[in-house]
Amino acid sequence: MRFNPKATPFFLLSVFHLAALLADWTLVGQITKPLLIPSLFLYFVRTTPKSPLNGYIMAALVFSFLGDTLLIFSGNNAWFFLAGLLSFLLAHVVYLLVNMSAVTVLEKGFKPQWQDIPFMLYGLAMFSVVKPGLGNMYAPALLYTVIICLMAITARKRWKRTDSGSFWLIMAGALFFVFSDSILAYNRFVAQASWGTPAIMATYLTAQFLLIEGYREFILKVKNPGAN
Repeated sequence: MRFNPKATPFFLLSVFHLAALLADWTLVGQITKPLLIPSLFLYFVRTTPKSPLNGYIMAALVFSFLGDTLLIFSGNNAWFFLAGLLSFLLAHVVYLLVNMSAVTVLEKGFKPQWQDIPFMLYGLAMFSVVKPGLGNMYAPALLYTVIICLMAITARKRWKRTDSGSFWLIMAGALFFVFSDSILAYNRFVAQASWGTPAIMATYLTAQFLLIEGYREFILKVKNPGAN
């Protein structure tokens, strides 16, 4: 993976946002947060050739943007957290569908495999940890846990069904997303930590960039099979 200068706005905004979180500059963090995903969206649009997958990937980014924006206000009203959760749930569903389509073999079905078990066990363990503090968020959190684990499983199922470059980028992105959401769930429903929000955003931004870069690489390889 080579650094593309057109990704510079996303990286600069990410660094500035994380610095604001670490320095406890609340207003700066709230201003920069809604700009992060749009900058990644523009990077994807400007550097990726047209393909049937583009619309889905852009939709996932739009849902992610809505989730980011809604969660800014989650401290004032629990409904904002639920709406943000729903937005990210939809983003994961779209990423799940993209993972099942971004392969270079004809077979695109979803077949259970023993390699899926670690993801299911992790999801079960994480849900067990946060379950006592969920209250009326039990059902939404359970559904979200299932969907994000399925998103990671579909990323894993691309193994040997596509090029290794895009596989590892997307697999790493999916894992960072799982870690980010795990920290978010623990921080909200179990115990709040001062490092929680910076850790959530650092892993989240890493996840989003790796996923988008992985999808870009897949699309570029499909459009230009001879590219390195």
